[in-house]
Amino acid sequence: MCGGKGTRMWPISNMAHPKQFESILGKKSMFRETVERVLVGFEAKDIYIATSENFRTHLREQAQEVPSENFIFEPAMRDNLGALGLAASIINKRHPNSVMITIWGADHVIKNVPAFLKAIKYAAQEAYANNVIVHVDTVPNYPTVHNGWIEIGEVIKTAGDLVVREFVRHVEKPNQEKAEEFFTSGKYLIHTGYMATKPSLLLKYYHDYALPSYNLLSHITPAIDTPQFEQVLQEEYPKFEKISVDYGLFEKLPSRTQWELPAEFGWIDVGTWELLYHGLPKDENGNVVIGKAHLIDVKDSLIVAKNSGVGLIGLKDMIVVETTVGLLVCPLAKAPKVKDLYNLMYEKK
Repeated sequence: MCGGKGTRMWPISNMAHPKQFESILGKKSMFRETVERVLVGFEAKDIYIATSENFRTHLREQAQEVPSENFIFEPAMRDNLGALGLAASIINKRHPNSVMITIWGADHVIKNVPAFLKAIKYAAQEAYANNVIVHVDTVPNYPTVHNGWIEIGEVIKTAGDLVVREFVRHVEKPNQEKAEEFFTSGKYLIHTGYMATKPSLLLKYYHDYALPSYNLLSHITPAIDTPQFEQVLQEEYPKFEKISVDYGLFEKLPSRTQWELPAEFGWIDVGTWELLYHGLPKDENGNVVIGKAHLIDVKDSLIVAKNSGVGLIGLKDMIVVETTVGLLVCPLAKAPKVKDLYNLMYEKK
């Protein structure tokens, strides 16, 4: 899944070239690193990529190993409830009774690839054997308001160092008070977006809990892999409600309808500047510095300098990002407003 606009990470990321196609932490884009990570454990012919039609060029350039028929280009940006449903429908039609591993990984960093692959493959094994959705999620390291939180219950089974737990409920992007309560309780995981399921089971849940989307998928599915597919997709896909699968489906699922597999593999969500700051190692002053920066009395801040460098004095709990596109200066606590700033600068003109 790599169709997001990436507007929460302006000025590195923008609609024309979202963050997943940028090299924020290294020489390769996060999308390319995701492809290479998956290729360690799976064959290219089994990789499907779901994204916006707007990003066709970037995808072709950065994932040349993946067969052209495995690219799923969405003709409108309707968030990921529709996108995931479309992908599940295509995979279910081509590979009946298969297991689909879903990765919201095009803007994620994984430090321990073997542990990651071990977890998602075990999740796939259990999803197939037990006809259940198995999520691979991680323990929170701070009370984030940018992610979904999963309450977990009793142990279902163990396999070495892997422990499968009951799913109790999904709470998407809670407020600060709730996030702190969840963090303190020790009963919650952070929802990474990694899961394994038979696509047929996922589509059943669409039928039961997201019926308008299921009905649209029912109009699209007969045309998959026929000459009429593009036309039908152009007509039907824009009708999907613009909502995430977290709000549109996962929050609605009753307890114990899914399993949870907690796993540690060095996961960092690069969805916002604040998430990036909290995910990376800090220097002795609590700063994360990417690029060239000269600092005096700067503490607990994220500094990204993509050009000649920056000089900063007397800052605390700040984000400073300098690129050829623009300059962002923002308190860490106000990171969610970067999306609003992007809209003010570009989309409301």
